[in-house]
Amino acid sequence: MTPKHAPAPSFRARLGRPFGQFGFWLLPMLAVLAVGVIGTALYLGGLSSPDKHFKEFPIAVINQDKGADVPQADGRTSRENLGKDLVQKFADKAAEDDKIDLRQLSMDEAREQLDRGELYAAVEVPESFSEDTVSLIEGSLTRGNAARPEVTVYTDPQAGSLGTRLATGAVEPGVQEASKALGEQLTQSVAPAEEQAYNRVLQQLQQSQQQQSQQLQRQAAQGGPEVQQFAQQVQKSQQGSAEQIAKELSPTVSSVAKDTLKDPVSMVSKAYNDLPEGTALGMSAFYYSILLLVVGFSGSVALNLLMDGRMGMAPFEMGPVFRDHTRAVLPRPVGYLMKWLTFVVAAAPTSALMMWVASSVGMPVPHGFLVFLLGWFAMSTVSAIVLALLSVGGSVGMLVSMVYLVFMGLPSAGAVVPLEAVPGFFRAIAPIEPLHHIFTSVRSALFFDAIPEAGLTTGVIGLAIMLVVALAVGLLGGWGYDKWVGLRGAEGVGRHTAESAAITGRKPQPSRTAENPTVPSGASA
Repeated sequence: MTPKHAPAPSFRARLGRPFGQFGFWLLPMLAVLAVGVIGTALYLGGLSSPDKHFKEFPIAVINQDKGADVPQADGRTSRENLGKDLVQKFADKAAEDDKIDLRQLSMDEAREQLDRGELYAAVEVPESFSEDTVSLIEGSLTRGNAARPEVTVYTDPQAGSLGTRLATGAVEPGVQEASKALGEQLTQSVAPAEEQAYNRVLQQLQQSQQQQSQQLQRQAAQGGPEVQQFAQQVQKSQQGSAEQIAKELSPTVSSVAKDTLKDPVSMVSKAYNDLPEGTALGMSAFYYSILLLVVGFSGSVALNLLMDGRMGMAPFEMGPVFRDHTRAVLPRPVGYLMKWLTFVVAAAPTSALMMWVASSVGMPVPHGFLVFLLGWFAMSTVSAIVLALLSVGGSVGMLVSMVYLVFMGLPSAGAVVPLEAVPGFFRAIAPIEPLHHIFTSVRSALFFDAIPEAGLTTGVIGLAIMLVVALAVGLLGGWGYDKWVGLRGAEGVGRHTAESAAITGRKPQPSRTAENPTVPSGASA
């Protein structure tokens, strides 16, 4: 039979052995399943229920009350500082659990910590708090327009809209509890205040009756017996009338006013520093940090694929172009450094252009040169980590990078949800997560005037340590592979060529040379 009439090879034979193996289809599907399950568990598990994981939320309380004379049950008054009592009740409520890290500070100390981003909220009791509270009782008696005593809650907009809501929600129960405790004290003062008002009215009536009686007696002394008898009848009829009239005229606290006194304190929320336009409600620092992470991650993966293709370690494919370049066998540490340094060079103009584009679309970028350096450094650190994991783990390193940098990094960044409101696992791993340090350093430059204590110093140090560790892993891991396994891409390493030829029945392909650097699309590789 001539070759012209030879039977056509079967479909399976044309495709080759891998397509008929169950593992060929199972492994990719398991990879997709792993990414979905791990990503959902980490991301939603860390961010979905911040109110259930509240722990040591830093909040300050400032008492500036000067005190006032407060009516007592015995009718007397005593000098008291009701703001101090309110703060103590608030502190007692916060001490019931470890949800709030309550700091009793002066106003200057609170401002310093707010300026450094160390507080999510500060509760201020004003100087006139006691006077306003006492006047509330007097206003309830006289029907005057007495204002309720207020406390002001200063929130930190740089913490983002969710952080602001969490701070307000953390403060409100404590203020309400303290207000009700103060209300009990005010309610006890209602009866003495009403009695004092009654005594004042009675005293005025008695003085008026006494004056009228004296005047009538003088007139009766000048008249006859009939006039004197009439004066005596008038004095007799007035006996006891003053008390009755005083009861009718003296003011009392209405039921509506009593309800107000039971919960007298009004809470007003204000932003400590208003954010300028373009900051995405305080989230622009986080969004920019995410961009730096994504560019560092995806850029490193793309760079690794392109450079491996050009070195012949993998087919070079771009659109319709499919080529096998001549293999360049390099020690793994050399290849790792070459790729990383290439990324570092590219990251400098990338950081500058990213900052320019961000500013062009309206995001305020103070300390531009510092933001440029932070972006360059952050992307270079992320690239060192990604390339080290790819160098040590191969294709699995990409999955590990995604889990470590993205799925674990987002909940532990402390941006979408503050670290004090995420599960303990994410609080524990935050110091070893690049995104957390990228965010704290970028936020310091964008929002806190680049104050070193506002996260800039710790962020830069954290990224520097991670960079050193990543370089050590990439270089030492590559050196170990070269020593115990062999050079990457060298002949005889991996047994792939011989095993493939035995399985498929094909002859081993000759080594690629400079004269035959390409394999047309559709030819056997």
